[in-house]
Amino acid sequence: MVLQMLNIPFPGQALADPWDNLPQDLRILIKERGRLVQYLPGDVMMAADDPGHCVRFIVSGRATVVYRKDGRGEISVESLGPGDFYGEIAALAGKGPLSDLELLADEPCDVTEVCADELNQAIIGQPSLALGLLKTLARKVDRLDHLVVQTKLNKRALKSLISREEHIFPDYVVGEYVKRHLARRVHQLADSDHPALLVGETGVGKEVLAHAIFKQSHTYKEVFLLFDLLRSSPDAESEEEAGTDADRDALRTREQMRVLFGGGRPDSEGIARDTPGYLQLTQDGTLLVRNAEHLTAAMQRALLDVVATGRFQVGGNEEIQEVRFRLIISTELDPTEVDPERHPLIHGLREYSLIIPPLRRRRREIPELVTQYIARHGRELRKEIPQVPNLTLKTLLNYSWPGNDVELSTTLKRAVLLSEGGVLRPEDISFDLARIEGQGKLNLLRFRPVRQAMLSPLFPAILQSAATPFFFILMVLFFLGPGEPTRNPASLFSWAVGWPALVLGSFLWGRFWCSICPMGTLGRLAKRVVALERPFPPVLKTYSEFLVAGAVLFIIWLETTTHMRSSPFNLGLLLGTITVLAVLTSIVFERQSWCRFLCPLGGMTGVLAQTAVVELRADRNVCASRCTSHECYIGNKDKEGCPFGQLAPTIRSNLTCKICAACLKNCPHGAINLNLRVPGQELLAMQNTNTATAFLIVSMLGALLSELVSQWPSYKEFVEAVGFPEVVTFTAVFTVLVIAVNALIVAGAVVSGRILGDSIRENYNRFALAWLPIALTAFFAFHVYYLINLGVQLPILLSRNFDLAIFRQLIITVPPWATFFVQKLVILVGVIWTLVLVYRFSRAAEERPTTALLGALPHALAVGVISWVVVHAIDTAHYLHRGQELLLP
Repeated sequence: MVLQMLNIPFPGQALADPWDNLPQDLRILIKERGRLVQYLPGDVMMAADDPGHCVRFIVSGRATVVYRKDGRGEISVESLGPGDFYGEIAALAGKGPLSDLELLADEPCDVTEVCADELNQAIIGQPSLALGLLKTLARKVDRLDHLVVQTKLNKRALKSLISREEHIFPDYVVGEYVKRHLARRVHQLADSDHPALLVGETGVGKEVLAHAIFKQSHTYKEVFLLFDLLRSSPDAESEEEAGTDADRDALRTREQMRVLFGGGRPDSEGIARDTPGYLQLTQDGTLLVRNAEHLTAAMQRALLDVVATGRFQVGGNEEIQEVRFRLIISTELDPTEVDPERHPLIHGLREYSLIIPPLRRRRREIPELVTQYIARHGRELRKEIPQVPNLTLKTLLNYSWPGNDVELSTTLKRAVLLSEGGVLRPEDISFDLARIEGQGKLNLLRFRPVRQAMLSPLFPAILQSAATPFFFILMVLFFLGPGEPTRNPASLFSWAVGWPALVLGSFLWGRFWCSICPMGTLGRLAKRVVALERPFPPVLKTYSEFLVAGAVLFIIWLETTTHMRSSPFNLGLLLGTITVLAVLTSIVFERQSWCRFLCPLGGMTGVLAQTAVVELRADRNVCASRCTSHECYIGNKDKEGCPFGQLAPTIRSNLTCKICAACLKNCPHGAINLNLRVPGQELLAMQNTNTATAFLIVSMLGALLSELVSQWPSYKEFVEAVGFPEVVTFTAVFTVLVIAVNALIVAGAVVSGRILGDSIRENYNRFALAWLPIALTAFFAFHVYYLINLGVQLPILLSRNFDLAIFRQLIITVPPWATFFVQKLVILVGVIWTLVLVYRFSRAAEERPTTALLGALPHALAVGVISWVVVHAIDTAHYLHRGQELLLP
């Protein structure tokens, strides 16, 4: 608003003349011919529709030249202060200023206005005035030129800032696989002007490789923009209002076209605003469209047209714009999932694609990536860069990394933060499995009786107090009872119930047997008397899997060479020896080191427990966000920590958890779950194992075959024919069969590895894990014979000794054909289960179904051979020479 307009000559002021730099004639003209006008902040000093009849000279205050256009908002063009003038171009040219420009007062302003006609007449009559005005205008133009240059420099700096790779994935490390196998393809795509398609799972670094293509292209000085489809979609309320799928698809198409091609959209006040789209903003640069599979089919076809023609129509009007830009799209879709109708853009760019394999197929580069990530995170967090022991590295290598490189980086960053003493321990590693933890699982702790039982101080103490005296009774009967196994209750119970229950229990409740094991209970009681609590030797920790594997095979060998099934004394001697070793180890070393690292029975149970239908696991999201004290590992003043020395979030396998509920009782955050799961679900999550465990799984089948062969009628004839001591002969048979089964799987690994691109060791380790179901069912089928046919001896024995009629009612007779049928049925289940895992493991390593099937075929054939041999061995050992009579071997 104009406060005052005075048609008087400009009065003299004591203040400095704001026009010291103007020519003398021009200053006189302003003072003699001008009129003083005053404006308040926000007043329009020169409107957009001003005819341009006056030139404004600013005496005091500041004003801004503003660009306005309907729907595009307001942009400040230039700031003017004392001594500046505005409108001179319009006055000299004889036409009004640009219709989109306004002059606004930023603060109280005194402005002198000179009529354009008077200014023109003065210039005609005074050439020196014209020359002085030209010099003034030249200085103003020079200032504007500097402003234009600075604006361009700022624009280039802004482009560089927007295009920085650190905005995409600041912690990404380029591994050897990318350097060796993908670098050439990146160069090819960078040298081409064609669009590019990047294919890979989340977290593999697609955006980083897109940026590498951009930096190596001829447009590297221009802008690189990222458009993420997952972060740009209509709100849920709008989609709900859309109704049908067709309406929602149309809504998404309109929204995507507005974002990419530009167009109008009402603001919060309901005023339509025209905004440029990503294509206009990416002029001469590179646009990365992330998660392109979420583009609608119509939008994909429109982008294909733009790539082909370089033209597009701005939404909301008929304006056609030309654009030059480089399009890169990324997708998580498997190439086999791309539908030409649903994904025309992705299908059309398949010729210019770059496929990035997941981290689980690049395990060989994990150690190098670990070293680089730890060094980077250590510097960032200002912590001592920790060492990585082999146990920790093995933990990282055995994980399947569903989040790929991103998950590896974030996991190691969290681990470095938690590490102490310059060492990265396995318990510092907590994986982010939020995407898969809840799938196919039911938390049994939701049921109040189950939770109360698990949290009770009597669990598992009451079961231990029952099992330990029973164990002592068995030991007494082993040494002092009848020497004939069918008359010794302890021997009958061990072979008819104990071993079958151990194998079946591994499937039903995991490694829980170890929680109530009398040997472990006696070890804990011994600690109360003498406890040295020395750290378990790191060397033995490193090779514990090999020690356990050797101990398991040794016991299976020992059972046969000492005729343990026919000798209660020998069985008692074995169990007594294991008990003494467990107690001595518990006294010397910390926690339950025997059970965790050395026990052959616990090791075998732990391996089989990976197929179990239950698991005790921590909710890693709760642990990562809330826990800082690790009571599950350390314990508290009232309760001890994990007896196996495990941090709950790091437990990912039943192999290292005996479901003792110590972590459940110690955790103050309620992060522990007792899950009912799909049998063997953790095998699919791991998809790999170490060589020692793989060797144990396979060798158990060879050891089982050797025990069956030793029961063949022809075996005794063979022993007599060779003339060597029986122990030597059986050792040779045992060794040959263990090697033969391993050789069969190694041969399959050689063929499968060539198809899938694995090393022999990698392929052997992975697919040996798939053999676990057939190992479980073969052992259970073997012990079903004793469960059915020796179990009947228990009630007979009890009825004779105690003369109780109730035991006579429990005596049943099972025909051999029924027993053999059950055994074959159990093995068939294991074969089918194993074949499913073999294909799933192969499919996880190879994206193409046909190649995956070929990679699985060698192991499938090996499964068929081994299962047939096991069934034939059982038939020969248990039924061929026994008829209706079923006795101990």
